[in-house]
Amino acid sequence: MVSLSDVQIGSIVLNMIEGVPSYISGCTLWNMVDMEVYNAEQYTGNSIGITAIAEMYQPAIISLAASSVLKMMEMQGADVSNISLGDFSISKGANSSSSTSSQSMREDGLTKLDNLGAKFSYYKANG
Repeated sequence: MVSLSDVQIGSIVLNMIEGVPSYISGCTLWNMVDMEVYNAEQYTGNSIGITAIAEMYQPAIISLAASSVLKMMEMQGADVSNISLGDFSISKGANSSSSTSSQSMREDGLTKLDNLGAKFSYYKANG
């Protein structure tokens, strides 16, 4: 893997999810990716940027952006047949609606962010 831009990550997410409506693709999708990059920056305390997202951040950002897309589709009344990210795959059936898929992808993304580590700010006062 190499560094990817927000547009390239958006394309990956678009190919992962079947039946993404046109109102989500394009700028809306890129904005969703940008928001997840910002969230990852806030969580890790690192500057990630949107033009050259390093390999170590890509899996988490892809999962989180996919979750955002699925959540947006759910809010608009759309549903998906299946979604896959490497070995991770969810198909339609019992308990696998876009809502369940969205939550699973969000948990996957947050776990990946946890593995990167979080920034904790603290200080010792008078002591």
